[in-house]
Amino acid sequence: MLVASPQPLVVLLAGDELTRSITTSCLEMSGFNVLGARTAGEVEALLLAQTGGRRVDVLVTDADVRDTVDGLSLAAVARCLDPTVGVVCTARSPRRLDPEAMVPGALCLRTPYHGHQLVALLGELLAPVQGDLDRAAA
Repeated sequence: MLVASPQPLVVLLAGDELTRSITTSCLEMSGFNVLGARTAGEVEALLLAQTGGRRVDVLVTDADVRDTVDGLSLAAVARCLDPTVGVVCTARSPRRLDPEAMVPGALCLRTPYHGHQLVALLGELLAPVQGDLDRAAA
């Protein structure tokens, strides 16, 4: 008997309400559960509140967000809490991001972006995980 795997959980940090709303809608239509946040502090609270039953699969963070913690530092916090969390950093100028500040394996996406571009990156990040789940279920 095959057990349906849960929809991947994505936490989306986007300071702009319109971007957050459009991106959330696109990701939900593509089969993701999405928790949207306006500030890095909100994301930190979400990450710290994770229970053993449900964990964040991917953090999508705006590297240009300036809050108590910037987007890149938030990605590092997320990885400290869960080394397996996928990370996508969005930025107006991804080439200007300090490679030393990026978490290993993080993907970058230039803003503004189309929802299908983000969905494709999430697919890249989650493909190895989904393959492991499929093998475990067999």
